[in-house]
Amino acid sequence: FALLSKKDLQKAIKTEFESYCLEKDYNPNVFETRYALVNNLQDKDKIRVINISANKLELNRITQQLEGYKLSNISPISMSITNLVEFKPKENAIIVNMEEKTTLTTVIDQKIYEVEEIEEGSIDVLSKINRKENSYSKAYEACKNTTIYTADGQELGSEQNYLEDILPTLSTIVAKVKKTVANSLESIKTIYITGTLSAINNVDLYFQEYLPETTCKILKPYFIKSNVKGISTKDYIEVNSAIALGLQGLNEGVTGMNFKKAGSMDKLPDWMKLEVGKGQIFSKASASSWLTNDFGSTMSKIERNLISGAVTILITIVMYATFSILLGKQMESKSQEVDDLIAD
Repeated sequence: FALLSKKDLQKAIKTEFESYCLEKDYNPNVFETRYALVNNLQDKDKIRVINISANKLELNRITQQLEGYKLSNISPISMSITNLVEFKPKENAIIVNMEEKTTLTTVIDQKIYEVEEIEEGSIDVLSKINRKENSYSKAYEACKNTTIYTADGQELGSEQNYLEDILPTLSTIVAKVKKTVANSLESIKTIYITGTLSAINNVDLYFQEYLPETTCKILKPYFIKSNVKGISTKDYIEVNSAIALGLQGLNEGVTGMNFKKAGSMDKLPDWMKLEVGKGQIFSKASASSWLTNDFGSTMSKIERNLISGAVTILITIVMYATFSILLGKQMESKSQEVDDLIAD
């Protein structure tokens, strides 16, 4: 219900999720969960919760694989992919992201309203072609060089070697998209197509043929205004998912979707974070603003280093004093426990 307090809302969501896990015979403790809240189009007295879960073992595996890097964000691509589109007010759309699995992200009036996952995706197509070519790299190139013919009454697959491997998967995805469009409470006007399988030539026309009431188009990142010299459009469209995740790491899009557990440095306020490589106890934005605005003019490098050093010493003293007090209290507590045991 929309009038629940934040604390009660969290409890209600947790209870619903545990009930769902019980129904599916899952152990809820295995999952790390995040959720987003959106307006409920069917009942204004309620809010809709998009709950996304990830297996903790899988998250740990990802973290270990990237142990040598500064991992800042682990986000669900189904939520991050919307970072690539500048939605217009009142625009209703579905982003079809055909990666290993396919996700359908429904956006109603600039807000994510629903996320669906389809088991079929690029892995099905690439696996089939790989059996012929014995190479996933060649399988992907085959997809890029395959054209779907739909115009002039030409029969699909009449001149292509790999269409028999591609079309069954695309047909399943299109059927699911068509069903989602039909069941939507709001009229869906645009279908954005992205992911590995969007590299297939004329895939947008294939979608358009089965969804004539909508506008189907390949998703091109909004900030790329024209073709970059020497770079094919496909070269960046095929990595849309990676671009979307990169933007999410820069705090774009839906907040609260980061599955990475915050470390000790992540929990510090921005003004206390160390700027790597420069030895300053400020983030770039706050440092430049503080040094310029508070003193009226930009300071010299020596002055900045002196101030940084002074602040570092001050923070060290505060931290030392804090730890000393905490340690003293713990020692007193343990001493009292010993006295009580002896008395007993």
